Amino acid sequence: MTITGARVYRESLPLATPFVTALRRVDDVSFVVLALQTDSGHTAYGSAPATKAITGETLESIEAALQHHILPFLLGRPFEFETLLHAVAASLPGNSSAKAAADMALYSLAAQKKSLPLYRYLGARKAAPVTTAVTVSLGAPDVMRTKAAELFRNGYDILKVKVGGGDGLDALRIREISEALPDAQLLVDANQAWSLEESLAFIDACADLPLALIEQPVPAADLDALRQITEHSPFPILADEAVFDAEDARCVLDKGAANLINIKLMKCGGLSGALGILDVCRSYGIQCMLGSMLEGPVSITAALHLAAAYPDRFAWIDLDSPLLYRTLPANLPFTVDGNRYVL
Repeated sequence: MTITGARVYRESLPLATPFVTALRRVDDVSFVVLALQTDSGHTAYGSAPATKAITGETLESIEAALQHHILPFLLGRPFEFETLLHAVAASLPGNSSAKAAADMALYSLAAQKKSLPLYRYLGARKAAPVTTAVTVSLGAPDVMRTKAAELFRNGYDILKVKVGGGDGLDALRIREISEALPDAQLLVDANQAWSLEESLAFIDACADLPLALIEQPVPAADLDALRQITEHSPFPILADEAVFDAEDARCVLDKGAANLINIKLMKCGGLSGALGILDVCRSYGIQCMLGSMLEGPVSITAALHLAAAYPDRFAWIDLDSPLLYRTLPANLPFTVDGNRYVL
């Protein structure tokens, strides 16, 4: 089998409501799609959104990385899977989302070559259903409480609540939601918005609440602050932007700077990078979250196969992009039942 052709193009899906965090506001999901064709008649897809605030990439840079740096290593080459994966990873510095698009397309071809669904190619016998958290965007405390209650009434009982408003009201935001919805599981995500002092103050103010975790409270580079927060907190601390690859994960865990690691295909360059982080976390005896950016169906599908293949390794799943679309696209390769996906 040889890769004989490729297409790179953009797609966009409007969101039902704006997605707001401490880092950005988004009104639609825009992403680049990569289609690879082979002489055996197989076609495989990968995709990547632009999340400049996190990965530094734009739609234009993703397209350029694919067209000018990654595809020249793939087109016309025999399908030697490990060789091609290595070529993608080494094709240029950074550009993790562009690499992720190519990586997941290669995994899809490898699975198709063996006539297997991807989760079986990854070693699972069957696809376990995947239950995701659903995001409550950052806003005024009363607006967030109302939105959280609406989501909970609709069966979404795992809520990822965005904080980092810079107005001193984050503890109030969480307390109001927690007290209004005592049966909801609350994951608090600050997206690097707090200082060490603000993080400790929030933890002390909410210490009596049954929070599931706090995600990336301080800037990614400040591992010393993250370690102090982890040591102080009665809640598990999840490292997100601090971990892009397996070496980052090892560094965070060596320092005792987090209890959990958030793996996102767009940060780690795809499924191969995710598997590397999983191996590191396994060696430390910790579980992970499988997260995502605001993404299109192709990359969410790849992540769902990874989640289905390793259900014991992921304590939490945060793949809620399809639940945020204004309308679900037709012919999705998975079904949606509330906050549960089935491949």
